[in-house]
Order: sequence, then structure tokens, then C-alpha cells
Amino acid sequence: MGALLKVRDQFFGTGVEADRKGVELSLVSERVSPREIIRQRVFAEVAEINENRMRHTRGHARTRSFLVEVPDDSVEARLNRPLSRTRKTPLVDAEGELRKALDAFAHNRFVMLFDDRQVEGLEDELTVTPHSEVVFLHLTPLRGG
Repeated sequence: MGALLKVRDQFFGTGVEADRKGVELSLVSERVSPREIIRQRVFAEVAEINENRMRHTRGHARTRSFLVEVPDDSVEARLNRPLSRTRKTPLVDAEGELRKALDAFAHNRFVMLFDDRQVEGLEDELTVTPHSEVVFLHLTPLRGG
């Protein structure tokens, strides 16, 4: 049986305490590890970023004439190649971003709270309830010494 988990971000050390809009992760099981929560979170964000990039590319992939509609089979469309062929939008690598996130957790660049308790290890077993919430506290390093 699956579970929904509320996730939100908090940023500290930037001068102003900031809270970012929360998301919900759909989990396969009620028992989950912090590693899996981070993985699902990263993969969901990367999918959203890549979809936005592809949507932007498709929106500008017609021809260089942005002011008028040019039929795809017209002479002008054949002469003025679509911009997407001349400039590819790079997609974000989900596995690479996951490695970065796990490294950030290991080096305490963010703290993960599950139901108001700090998560210490990536392999801890957490039980998700209907009221469970994960907070990622993003920390800003101090300058100086």
C-alpha cells in the first residue's frame, strides 16, 4: 500500500528565513528510507525542469519568424530551419543530480527533518503516516572562520 508524503524546503542563513512551496511525493510503501525520499524528490524536480526545457524548446522550434504563423510545409519554413535544430537545450541528468544531493546530505549542506526529528542516516527506516512531513533545511555556510 502506498503513501503520500508532504515535502517542503526552508532556507536559513540568507538573511531572511524563506519557505518554498511544498510538494507531495507518492511512495510505493509506508516504510521508506531517507535515501529513497531524496531520490524521489530529485527525480521529480529533474523531470519538471526537463519538461519545462522541452516545452520551451518546442515553443520556439517553429521558425525564426516569431511574429507570424508559418506553416511547417511552406517554402519559408524549409529555408529558415527551426531553431531547435541549431541549438539543443541540454537536459538535466537525474542520476548526476542524485549523486550531488546525496553528497550534500553526507556533508551536512542540508538537514532533513522527518516529523520534526532530524534524520541521521540515509538507510534509516521511516514510517510514513497521513500527517508525516519532510522538511529540507538548506544551510548557508558561515564566512570567516
